[in-house]
Amino acid sequence: MHDLEPRTVPSAGDATRRRWSLRDSLRDFGRAPRLMGIDVARGLAVFGMIGVHVGVASTFDAGMPLTWTALIEGRSSILFAVVAGISVAFATGMRITPTGQALRSARLRMAGRALAVLAIGLALELLGSDIAVILPIYGLLFLIIIPFLGLRRRTLLVISIALALAGPTLVVLVRALALGRSGPGVDFLITGSYPLTVWLPLILAGMVVGRSSLRRTKTAVIVTGVGVLLAVGGYGVGSAISGSADSWIAGNAFSSGSSGSFGTPGTQVDLKGKTCITKSDNVITCFSGDGSGGKGGVGEQSGTYLERLGASDLGTSLAGAWGVSPHSGGTFEIIGSGGFALMIVGACLLLARPLRWLLIPVAAVGSMPLTAYSAHVISFAVLISPIALAPGLMSFDGSGTSTFFWLACMGTLLVGCTAWALTLGRGPLERFTAWAARRMDQPGTPPD
Repeated sequence: MHDLEPRTVPSAGDATRRRWSLRDSLRDFGRAPRLMGIDVARGLAVFGMIGVHVGVASTFDAGMPLTWTALIEGRSSILFAVVAGISVAFATGMRITPTGQALRSARLRMAGRALAVLAIGLALELLGSDIAVILPIYGLLFLIIIPFLGLRRRTLLVISIALALAGPTLVVLVRALALGRSGPGVDFLITGSYPLTVWLPLILAGMVVGRSSLRRTKTAVIVTGVGVLLAVGGYGVGSAISGSADSWIAGNAFSSGSSGSFGTPGTQVDLKGKTCITKSDNVITCFSGDGSGGKGGVGEQSGTYLERLGASDLGTSLAGAWGVSPHSGGTFEIIGSGGFALMIVGACLLLARPLRWLLIPVAAVGSMPLTAYSAHVISFAVLISPIALAPGLMSFDGSGTSTFFWLACMGTLLVGCTAWALTLGRGPLERFTAWAARRMDQPGTPPD
């Protein structure tokens, strides 16, 4: 949710600034210190998440191009995480690792920004839009990464790889040893729609990319190539292990939570002997046997801890840590979808210059992601809930109606964000978070 400091739009009455004109704004938009390709990638991520919320990510069929929107499921939010990491690097020195006073200032500003994002996210959740709002997790992630801000690229890369490989397995092992018990904190941070074990390594990987020479074509090509290799390797190996060539595309009954509506388990999933519950974030969780075990479970199970542990299927649980399907939280999902995100970032960097004029509206949305995302959530709370009261008026089942609504949302944001960016510059919520960051670093700083 970070962005670089954009240009300042001249205001009337300031004799030291030139008079504003649309021609000058179009010419200057996306220029240094901004990197337009990153804004484009961020804008695409926002559009993808909106598509998932609307319900266009249905069942994938390679022979039907209209179903290819299923590719956005899970990958849009991961692209958003990688770009967020890039933006963190931009906001904390870009290629220069901060030290001393610069590092202290960067950490304070990150704390202020994190608290602002967390507050906005909690406010959006109170609207009851039925969307699994991602902002509270980002607020906490920005606090968690504060100790990482002073680390070099190589160290960040090693930590990111270690977390991607070991994190999911460690979490599954702990959950298995706890016999499925959990609480609000565990559900929110580890087993929810946006587990930290997935998002933290992706943000750290984004920081590694953000501290590279992204203005160089060679770097963009390398990022794209590495992304392709990771995507092919992650999806290929993960699909081979899972035994399903299309599991990485469409996901399964246990992976959603981004969308307000949720489908029932597919016929290919064997639920015999399982007990399933639907959590508040629309994620279906299934347990072996009666699902058990005490508080946090869905039933009671007799016997000692060791007897219950012996009766559990630890091997099956650990196998889930290597999942590849969207929102599975598995290692191969992190590798494959993380590679897919890098591929998109690299492609956007390469295309931003030759297609500059065509991509300006998308980059405008990406220059104010917090505002665009929040506007989308608010629109769901205001428009969709009342519409849902009238059966038959709108169905979000991957049909043409949902696609039309998705296009309408994107069109509105493209027009609104472009107009705002060209006339007023930074988005309103981006101004708020930037002020919160400065206020934490320099108490008494007035707002923009």
